[in-house]
Amino acid sequence: MKTVILEGKNTLEQVIKVARYHAKVEFSQKYKDRVSRCRAYVEKFSREGKAIYGITTGLGDNCRKFVPEEERIKIQKNHILAHTVSVGEPLEEEGVRAMMFIMLLHFGSGHTGFRLETLELLRECLNRGILPRVPKHGSVGYIGLEAHIGMVLIGEGKAWYKGELCSGKEALERAGLKPAVLGAKEGLTLVSGTTSVTALTCLAYYDAVILAKTADIAGAFSLEMLKGTVMAMDERLMLARPHPGQIKTAENIRNLLAGSQIIEKYKDYRVQDALSLRCIPQLHGAVKKALSDGLSTIEIELNSSVDNPLIFEDEGDAEAVMGCNADGSYLGMASDFLCIALTDLAKMSERRTDRLVNRHVSELPPFLNANAEFSDGLMMIQYTSAGLIGEMRLLAAPAVTDNVVTCANQEDYVSMGYNAAKKAYDCVRIGQYILAIELICAAQAKEFYPGLKSSPAIEAVYAKIRQVMPAVEEDVALEPYIEEVKNLLSEGDLLQAAESGGISLKL
Repeated sequence: MKTVILEGKNTLEQVIKVARYHAKVEFSQKYKDRVSRCRAYVEKFSREGKAIYGITTGLGDNCRKFVPEEERIKIQKNHILAHTVSVGEPLEEEGVRAMMFIMLLHFGSGHTGFRLETLELLRECLNRGILPRVPKHGSVGYIGLEAHIGMVLIGEGKAWYKGELCSGKEALERAGLKPAVLGAKEGLTLVSGTTSVTALTCLAYYDAVILAKTADIAGAFSLEMLKGTVMAMDERLMLARPHPGQIKTAENIRNLLAGSQIIEKYKDYRVQDALSLRCIPQLHGAVKKALSDGLSTIEIELNSSVDNPLIFEDEGDAEAVMGCNADGSYLGMASDFLCIALTDLAKMSERRTDRLVNRHVSELPPFLNANAEFSDGLMMIQYTSAGLIGEMRLLAAPAVTDNVVTCANQEDYVSMGYNAAKKAYDCVRIGQYILAIELICAAQAKEFYPGLKSSPAIEAVYAKIRQVMPAVEEDVALEPYIEEVKNLLSEGDLLQAAESGGISLKL
């Protein structure tokens, strides 16, 4: 198991290693030094009694109330208790772990004033497998979900440890850890920021990159099975409209189909193909542009300070600056745009699926079944795809355009970024099923080209699919096979198979 050391630039890959693959986390000396240095200023501010939000004052509309020094430790726990308000089923394990890791990134930026000892406790919870139970509904873009993690740190709430749900206190004890007594500002920092928004956006975008590249594979496979022409992938066409995404997509399709006997045989079969084949570079390219923009936003967010206030050193002293870096609009918009992009990607995939099973346009057996006159073959699999694309269209409606006034009109605008990120996390998983269905149909269509080889890349993808799903020769329950192929897709196995011959698919 690899270890992620926090010292310099934070990356999406680090988030995935820790959240999904349980890499251990370590702090560099540089990380520890900046945390300790900033914390000293928070202690100084608290002693001086200046009016600084969350350090010497209450929160939200209570920011006008001065908190006496003797009450500042007590109210940190109170902040956590009062903010523990999320509801519903628990967030997925990888989502919670991503949140915990991103807390380490953001709280360790050197501008929040969080104590190193509390960060060490959070790190140990991650490394020892303590998983706070975090209800997944009820956030306006910050606050709520984060408090449930804070509850476990102070020995409250609930958490899973070694597969058993227990109290936060018991989970810490069984892992050999002691609850934290939060210092000034730590309660505020724990419930602030873009932690939950960033966590789900990271997971969604990482999986969307795999999905977008696999969509090129599915599109190439379908193009081949539908006797399509690669003329529409001509590099000259792409350079005449030089969007990088479509140039790279066309190159991917050409590389994926290089050496195909089927493509060679039918290269002049039609003057041009239907738009769901001919426009693959243009649509897939636009999706990749959205992905690239979102990935840039994520990179900045992972290397940001998103608390309020932030502490800035200035010639041996420091200043606490109040603002709103805890706003989730950047990632909220990126997530909303991802939902739109993936829905577009999936709608074209569903159209290619329909062409594969539709004998009127495919010139293949009805529903890709040649052996039984009254068999349904793959008829119903396209219904599934159609239903799923309907769900994706609902998720493509933006979340960040919504607004609800909160906190006695002190927080009269909210980003709704978490709702956008939650949609994106769900949307990419639905998209995986739709692409898996297209690939199942393309693999079945290949059975009707005896004696003709596909390209090496497509042959490798076909072989990988056949490892988990045989050719359909009679009516069978398809749901288990859809799940199997979807898993191959989501784990990147189909992408790896396509690239095993030496090509590298570009985003």
